[in-house]
Amino acid sequence: MAQQDFTLTSYDPVYAICEEVRIPEDIIREQALRWLKLQCCKEGEEPRLSNQWVAAHTKDFKSVEELMIFIRYNMYRDNREVQELSDQNAICKELSTRLVEELPADLVEESIYAANMRLEDMISRNGMSIDEFCRQRGMTIDQLYLDVKERTVQSLKEDSALWAYAQHRGYTLDAEDFYAIIPGDDIQDKAYKRQQIEREGRLEDMEIYALKTKALKEVMENAMIKRKPTDAEWLRYGDTSADVLNANKQFPDSFVTL
Repeated sequence: MAQQDFTLTSYDPVYAICEEVRIPEDIIREQALRWLKLQCCKEGEEPRLSNQWVAAHTKDFKSVEELMIFIRYNMYRDNREVQELSDQNAICKELSTRLVEELPADLVEESIYAANMRLEDMISRNGMSIDEFCRQRGMTIDQLYLDVKERTVQSLKEDSALWAYAQHRGYTLDAEDFYAIIPGDDIQDKAYKRQQIEREGRLEDMEIYALKTKALKEVMENAMIKRKPTDAEWLRYGDTSADVLNANKQFPDSFVTL
């Protein structure tokens, strides 16, 4: 099926509230205990989260709170991929509100049908019925399919908005753009897979995907975000990402793998 053309009401940077993904404090405490057991405990000894125990068994921390700051910092640093996906969802959702055209009814119908089939196949492969799957999640069958429908339609809107952005920018593709979207061990492996895709007649679909990926990268880099609605300033997303990477390079000792 040929890719339909779409347009946006604006191609200016997206402004979005991208809330911080919070890690439950009980999970952070569990990680702190694991770290103490690995780093500080003798064989058979169990760690305790008390100021006295932490001060006596660690060199750098005098209290539980100091230890928790260290653990929390590293866990959120390791949580960066989850945060980036959450940010991407928020930014793309905001971009999709600028879509001018309505989604084609046949595309929506086909996509919802395919999504339902994938869900039912996944449930079946896990040895469950749809009733059992819904009971596990505390929802009705109607609620399940409504959720699939809403997610599918939203995904189509975001995909179409990215295509509209790519068309407006008039991107061209080079080899690196294809290599960026093809998984592989090295350039030779990626090049071989690209040739396979071309032989199978799927190159056009891959080109469209590469253009949307290019659009996503530009939209994300230029988006203006706040972590909380009450934050005083908007920050350019590309700058905040660069700050994290630069900090990792400048202060490697601060980025300790737990």
